[in-house]
Amino acid sequence: KLEYADLIAQAQAIKTDLTNVESKVERSVALLKSLFAEQQRWELTSQSFLTQISTMVGDVLLCSAFMAYAGYYDQITRQQLFKTWTHHIDQKKINFHHQIARVEYLSNADERLRWQANSLPVDDLCTENAIMLKRFNRFPLIIDPSGQAAEFIMHAYQDKKITKTSFLDDSFRKNLESALRFGNPLVVQDVERYD
Repeated sequence: KLEYADLIAQAQAIKTDLTNVESKVERSVALLKSLFAEQQRWELTSQSFLTQISTMVGDVLLCSAFMAYAGYYDQITRQQLFKTWTHHIDQKKINFHHQIARVEYLSNADERLRWQANSLPVDDLCTENAIMLKRFNRFPLIIDPSGQAAEFIMHAYQDKKITKTSFLDDSFRKNLESALRFGNPLVVQDVERYD
């Protein structure tokens, strides 16, 4: 009887060991599949990086020219300028991404969502303008007959204590001095009435 109980205990131990080994094998197979998928992802990413590196000079040249020169123009003229620039770069045999999306190249999705949350309309022209506002190190003159840009700027910079004023405002000088003293942004409206 003791031998029988011993055999039963050994059989049970073997079954437990077998279950543990099967579980380890399943986890190992799952890990190998996961590693293989990760290897494929890395290879695709590596290929993507090689493509980006090969077109980086042209892409940066196009986008920096766009940032430096296109801000003054309307959407149609911007498109014509960009087309002209791509033609010249192509003639010089500089590699660039022919389907480059300026908005996606110069900003990320989080920025665009934050801008939309701050009342920026969802179109390429407004997004390009927001990109230029963010990247400029000079103070731009914005011609904004619709008032959309002013609304966007007021929302976007509200945490920096932005002040809106006008040359017609009696407290203009005080607002200007305060903004300069404390480094706060200042929106000056009605600049055509400057005397």
